[in-house]
Amino acid sequence: MADNDQAWTVLRLINWTKEYFAKGGLADARLAAEVLLAHVLKCNRIELYARFEYVPTAEQLAAYRDLVARARKHEPVAYLVGHKEFYSLRFKVTPEVLIPRPETEMLVSEAIAHVKQLGRPGRLWDVCTGSGCVAVAVASQLKDVAVLATDISPTAIEIAAENAAAHGLTGRVTCRQSNLLDLPADCDAWRQVDVLTANPPYVAEGDEVAEDVRHEPRVALYAGPDGLGVVRPLLARAPEVIAPGGILALEFSFSQAGAVRDLIVACKAFEEPRILRDHQGIERVAVARRKA
Repeated sequence: MADNDQAWTVLRLINWTKEYFAKGGLADARLAAEVLLAHVLKCNRIELYARFEYVPTAEQLAAYRDLVARARKHEPVAYLVGHKEFYSLRFKVTPEVLIPRPETEMLVSEAIAHVKQLGRPGRLWDVCTGSGCVAVAVASQLKDVAVLATDISPTAIEIAAENAAAHGLTGRVTCRQSNLLDLPADCDAWRQVDVLTANPPYVAEGDEVAEDVRHEPRVALYAGPDGLGVVRPLLARAPEVIAPGGILALEFSFSQAGAVRDLIVACKAFEEPRILRDHQGIERVAVARRKA
């Protein structure tokens, strides 16, 4: 981003950065440019469109250059700005939690649909909650659901609790540190739940991941030689906590649909699972109803 006689307006910065990111192989290059610039200018991204002719100050340009350089080295934009949008809500994220992704929104949609048809208040347990995005998104959409969000990482639980508080949901989203389905001592109300959601680690050790994903916490990504090291014990105990007629909604890797289906069927406690495809047509989520 060399200086010259032409002013660095907002529009020029976005266009230049978009091309710079695209040459570097960054996905969603224009979106990344806009998110970073809005962060520096302390405005919403949509406001940039009304400020195309604005020329940032020297201090703002310096801050933007620094962020652009880091993003070009595949440091995730969400970590650089400290937040990510998920289910139309803003979530705080740090390098200690997985960055929320669009495909995970399917867990939210399935949970909402199931609780709505209960005809009574529901209970949801979100395992491996990370930033709390699934737990908070469900609670934000349903006024009659009590949500438990658990994670093995104490730092993740702190961030999930902050996100619940930021959306005014502290009273209905309980965040606790826990290993998979070990029920926290003060959470007896979730001994039987209507919905169990989980976006567990599912990358196989040794598998290549995108360069930006390497910045995310290993504990939230990797799960043994075949990537099912967390899914297996989770499914083995899931029938203990899901009430008859309740559902499991589980995210998995693009190559694991068959294995996950077989593990669910082997439990003998669930009906035949539905395998859902994400917006790219990739099999990504299994939904299974607990037999009555």
